[in-house]
Amino acid sequence: MNSLLMKKFIIIIVSLIVSIPVFSQHSEIKVNGLILGATYTEFQLADSLGAPSRITPPNEDFPDWITYWYFDSLTGKENEFTLINNSLQQIVIRGNNIKMNNFLGVGMSTSSVNQMGGIIFNVKPNLFYWAPSEEYKSRGYAIIHFNPSNQMIIAIGIESNSDFM
Repeated sequence: MNSLLMKKFIIIIVSLIVSIPVFSQHSEIKVNGLILGATYTEFQLADSLGAPSRITPPNEDFPDWITYWYFDSLTGKENEFTLINNSLQQIVIRGNNIKMNNFLGVGMSTSSVNQMGGIIFNVKPNLFYWAPSEEYKSRGYAIIHFNPSNQMIIAIGIESNSDFM
């Protein structure tokens, strides 16, 4: 009797320990450890993502915007990270070498989004929006683009709802 109770207790404790990082991991939107809306230096970006393949510098139309491009040699596509006043405001994942929330990436099935929890909204035939929670939706969201014929993710757009955008 006691051993059965002890086994159940251990299973409950283990499942709680395992689930805590999973749920806390998706309370915000992160890409390679970079948090959407947070402020970063060029060194911090390079530390997390490596050296960019190219940089689109600020211009007279967008003086505070800078975009860092990262080439994915396997897919031949570029991922982009846009900062406004050093705040990470927009990310576009096109290659499969970068993951959102250390999990979701291009080439995965759209059903993988359900494993992350959160909310899905604005569903269209070839895209839908995702946010970690209803409250977070006012701060930022991800747009999951997919191929309707096979339900595979082809791009992930991540945007902040800050005053900059």
